[in-house]
Amino acid sequence: MLAMRLLDGAWLSGVRTIGCAFLLYLSVGLQLVYGDLKPLKDSEMSGISGQAFITIDNYNVQQQTSGYSSASETIDTEFLKINIGADIETHLSIDHLELGKYPRYENGEPCPSSGCDPNRMRETAGSDIDIRDFALGHYSRNSDGSVDSNPFRFINPFIEFAFENGPDGTQQVIGARIGFEKAGGILSGDIETLTGNIEVKIDGVQPILELFGACIICVPISTQAQLQYGESGDPNGNNEGSYDPIRAQYIGVLSQESVEIFGAFDLSTSGCSLIVVDTCHSLGKFQSVEIGKASPDGLVSNFFLSTQKKDIAWAINSLGNLVPSYKTNHQGKLIADGNNFQQTFMGSFLNIPAGGVELTPREAANGLPRLPTRYTDAALGLF
Repeated sequence: MLAMRLLDGAWLSGVRTIGCAFLLYLSVGLQLVYGDLKPLKDSEMSGISGQAFITIDNYNVQQQTSGYSSASETIDTEFLKINIGADIETHLSIDHLELGKYPRYENGEPCPSSGCDPNRMRETAGSDIDIRDFALGHYSRNSDGSVDSNPFRFINPFIEFAFENGPDGTQQVIGARIGFEKAGGILSGDIETLTGNIEVKIDGVQPILELFGACIICVPISTQAQLQYGESGDPNGNNEGSYDPIRAQYIGVLSQESVEIFGAFDLSTSGCSLIVVDTCHSLGKFQSVEIGKASPDGLVSNFFLSTQKKDIAWAINSLGNLVPSYKTNHQGKLIADGNNFQQTFMGSFLNIPAGGVELTPREAANGLPRLPTRYTDAALGLF
């Protein structure tokens, strides 16, 4: 089990451990080759191009924290980003992925060490991210009995740290994340709670009336779904389609958001329904989700998992788009904006932006079954 606390300082050692282990994993198996150094002619040099396996970016951002889960303030943030030029395919399984386990109020603010105020609404879910039987990648059996391995793919991973620059010249680490320039594949698990930015496109035909499995009245719809209140957001256990990116247990179309019908006109949802269609769905129904399905290349950009002691805006575009003149030292202060930065909240945060997940209306309503994620060639069967 991977667990991390954010308020007592112990989380930093966990971040260091994860980062070091990740770098060690990439370097294991590399064999050193020794040889004599020889100069290259200009004609030989002209035919060579490439990029370093590891590069480091260092830049500053002046940002106003969101105030969603911590007091709103302006902070001078310095980022150190370690980029790894690699294309990785992997199968990964974790029995219990649990991040950000500590008591916090419903607005996202952590409870003090003395305990939660009984007069304030408290999150009933205990962790920011809680997924059992978490897995990346899957296996599939063909009609001839053969088996295909379908790994999860990561392109150009990176590890990034955020430091707050104090007025007295001191620095303190306030966040860290592991991310990928692009990623795609099957993500599986029993999802209890999620905190973050999860954008799901719902597109296809919505059956209104079916007879013997045939659709009599079918309505083409297209809309966008986001994280919502669940039991942790409502003391009565009701879900009203309200936006709640912290310890959410539902995903769906937000109340009063528009749904495109027949590609010609829009209808607004009311609470969790659109006429006779439910628009709020429990996260636990989705056992295996294809990340990158809505993207043309099957990969989504800016997939990352972060943990932070304050609300932080992380860069989601390349530094070449953010910084006029690229250097490896301080750049002059950038201003965090919604086009180039993703706002995260105090705690653990999962970012799967637009293009990451796409569902049909039927899949949204019925959920998605778990695909095989472990391979064994035992006598009792394949999976």
